[in-house]
Amino acid sequence: MDNNILPVPKTILEKILKPVSKLTESCILKICKDDLYTVCTPSDNSLILYAKTKLPFEVEDSKLNIINIKKFLTGLDCLGDDGEFSLVLNSNNIECRSKDVNTGDNTYFKYHLMDDGIIKESTVNVQKISRLNFDTEFEIKLEKVKKIVSAYSFVDVTKIYFFTENGKINCEINDRTMQNVDNMSMVLSENVIGEEIVRPIPVNIEVFKNLISSKTNIKVKLNNEYKVFVFQTQEDENVELKYIVSALVK
Repeated sequence: MDNNILPVPKTILEKILKPVSKLTESCILKICKDDLYTVCTPSDNSLILYAKTKLPFEVEDSKLNIINIKKFLTGLDCLGDDGEFSLVLNSNNIECRSKDVNTGDNTYFKYHLMDDGIIKESTVNVQKISRLNFDTEFEIKLEKVKKIVSAYSFVDVTKIYFFTENGKINCEINDRTMQNVDNMSMVLSENVIGEEIVRPIPVNIEVFKNLISSKTNIKVKLNNEYKVFVFQTQEDENVELKYIVSALVK
């Protein structure tokens, strides 16, 4: 597969790969028709990140096996933001170019891709998750996310419980399996669509460390049957990030 130009802007690549780099060192970027996406998890499998963008037109299906995301991001940073960016997919490498709009000079780097099978591929079926029926939906404002992360440092536990109280979504940073634990509670959202969360549902609070860098409010969906939360943030109209988290037992 030589000399295939991929129609993806530099800024979009960065908006996908920067949150991924917080979870894992390596990833597989997949291209399917006009979708470019990746599915990844951290080493403890505490959550799943599905990062996706739409390409302006369909291209040949392919995979980009990136063994060192931060190194690739450093290469992108070296190109700057002023030139016309293009990305060429060759048989075993990606060639990223930046053309100076005034002089026409090219700056570029080649990043070599790994063969299939070296990077462990996620077995998560994102399409199956997207077909789930979500019983409860609400939105968390960014200032609330910041409060949760601050409270995490204060309370020093790894669980956050979600529940409905007085028609509002509340959260409690606590560990109800332990005694004499410092804790903190707050109202998360006053506008709730769907069913109430009658019994508190705990998840790993680590997901909020990733959500804090979001530029928009967080949309949250809950499937009550399987106790699966989806925390969705839209970095811009082109990049969608979904953090998928299963509830803890207690």
